[in-house]
Amino acid sequence: MPRTLYTSRGTAVDIGRELGKGGEGSVFDVPSSSSQVAKLYHKAPDGKKQAKLSFMASTADAQLLNYVAWPQETLHPSRGGPVIGFLMPKVSGKNPVHMVYSPAHRRQDYPKAAWDFLLYVARNIAASFKTVHAHGHVVGDVNQNSFMVGRDSKVVLIDSDSFQVNARGTMHLCEVGVSHFTPPELQTLSSFDGFKRTTNHDNFGLALLIFHVLFGGRHP
Repeated sequence: MPRTLYTSRGTAVDIGRELGKGGEGSVFDVPSSSSQVAKLYHKAPDGKKQAKLSFMASTADAQLLNYVAWPQETLHPSRGGPVIGFLMPKVSGKNPVHMVYSPAHRRQDYPKAAWDFLLYVARNIAASFKTVHAHGHVVGDVNQNSFMVGRDSKVVLIDSDSFQVNARGTMHLCEVGVSHFTPPELQTLSSFDGFKRTTNHDNFGLALLIFHVLFGGRHP
């Protein structure tokens, strides 16, 4: 039976079947919108995370939504209640980037992909970073599962709620990361808790992703 939640504007939204589940939350179908899904957290976010999500939803624009599954509306258990999730664009018909840069997987899932396709994918990965950075934010947790690639070479970033977000001077940090895509100068950190990332830290992950795409998943 669908569960009814409410957007920040008070609009009722029915939540459908579960599509996927992660450590932080689950993604659900939205029967009333074929272009959106809902992410709901297993545990209610604290006040700071709620403020981050509200800011992100209020600043969604066409440029961000072209490259990122960015929050479009916050979701609440009742009108005016706490933020427990958000609506975001539905990403379908795409695979994680490692399915593209792995030669074996590429032959199986992208049989017509040639060198020009890989160049377009690399270009679109770079454009996704540029778009996030142009808005004052940092991806932070660069990893091979967050970049989804379609057969048209279009790239969409997911898990945007983990980004480091600059909310007009209030910094919401990214406190997670994958060591493989973490720059050398940060490898000695025991935790990203309280650590402010820079666009240059992102650029290390970007360079590594592009190298993987163009050189069959090899590490430089």
